[in-house]
Amino acid sequence: MDVEMGAFTRSIRIGRPIDEVWSVLADIGSIADWNPGVIASRTTSGQVEGEGARRFCDLGRRMHLDEVVTEWLPPQRITFSIVGTNLPFARADICFTLVEVDDGTEVTVSPDYSLRFGPVGRIMDAVMVGRTYSRGMEGLLDGLRRHLEETDT
Repeated sequence: MDVEMGAFTRSIRIGRPIDEVWSVLADIGSIADWNPGVIASRTTSGQVEGEGARRFCDLGRRMHLDEVVTEWLPPQRITFSIVGTNLPFARADICFTLVEVDDGTEVTVSPDYSLRFGPVGRIMDAVMVGRTYSRGMEGLLDGLRRHLEETDT
């Protein structure tokens, strides 16, 4: 049984042009280069961009995600849906929204998810998963910012 959990958003300002930020997010197989929560990543479809492109993310400690791009609107929005994982997600959609601002780009990540295990999933979310997921998204955004601002892209 799926348990609806909800959604949250986290944002960060990155001092780089929107097209540079988009190019990093759109290179879906390279997320491990900048997301500290991903040990290794690769594309898993012949298609490497656009709706339908897929990737595999090794999160370490035998945890993994298989994701597919479900929305591709360059350079404003890209959404990934988890289609396979050994984590307790019944479903998860992770939307990245990019907005050009005076000093660069504001990037917002908005996960929307539900967990397996019925009422136990709701408790898991309240006790651990929600906070862990939120911290993971904050780390992802900070990693993206550091990658873009501290390296030549």
